[in-house]
Amino acid sequence: MLAREPALAFQIEARKWEEIIAGAYKTAGFDEVTLTPRSGDLGRDVIAIKRGIGTVRIIDQVKAYKPGHLVTANDVRALLGVLEGDKASKGFLTTTSDFAPRLLNDILLRPFMPSRLELVNGKALLARLKELAIKRRIT
Repeated sequence: MLAREPALAFQIEARKWEEIIAGAYKTAGFDEVTLTPRSGDLGRDVIAIKRGIGTVRIIDQVKAYKPGHLVTANDVRALLGVLEGDKASKGFLTTTSDFAPRLLNDILLRPFMPSRLELVNGKALLARLKELAIKRRIT
């Protein structure tokens, strides 16, 4: 439905988005996926672990925002603090909306992107979900 009508993304509740993102990690083949409680999550909405030659621990903070409500640099900097405190391998900030202008060029954030920190806006989110859906149908 989202592929046909992207505006529906803004009608989905925040908790449902967290569930969708957790499901995406499971579909992508992560070994452990934890959807954290609604409160007291310490800035981590989804925790995903992938084991292989080494272990990778991902934290994802999901911001289900309406169009025009942009994720700020302070939101992203807060995630960096959570990433460090959690000792995770990488952090994602995923939003249904977009990021504030010039945020991608912030000199305090740039050194972390994309190896430790990745920002996923609404357009990229829908593209990722579509790609996962296609892979799922093929296998």
